[in-house]
Amino acid sequence: MVEKHTIHSRSGVATAVGVLSAIYAATFFFGALMHLGVRIPLGLADLSEPTILPASIVESLCGLALLFGAFAVLTRTNWAWTTAFAAHTFALGGVMLGVIALALGAGPSTDLNTIYHRVMLVALVAVLGLLLLPAGRTALNRGG
Repeated sequence: MVEKHTIHSRSGVATAVGVLSAIYAATFFFGALMHLGVRIPLGLADLSEPTILPASIVESLCGLALLFGAFAVLTRTNWAWTTAFAAHTFALGGVMLGVIALALGAGPSTDLNTIYHRVMLVALVAVLGLLLLPAGRTALNRGG
């Protein structure tokens, strides 16, 4: 009997979800560092945020969730869709918590922080939408 090997290829949608998850995780980790008082040098300028320990904790947890989601997707686990969906939903909750805290004046606010929350809100919702589309479900073996 001849054994047939199947090469599993990753779709563009799955690759995009995995890479975006990793990029989003990195931005949350940078945010967590900045909210611990670390300045991020960018050549002529430094990125910095006020020290806010609760924000740093939430951003670290969001980053970890998204990193785990990226790992699940990029290594093609059977639970990739569930993990990616849960990670993006969790991170969206963290961003919404930040948006609400800023709106209530619960801490110091900067333009960078406001812009970041708005961009991540759109970015996370976009990936969640992609995951819910048939193409996203199929790409991560979730079915229709």
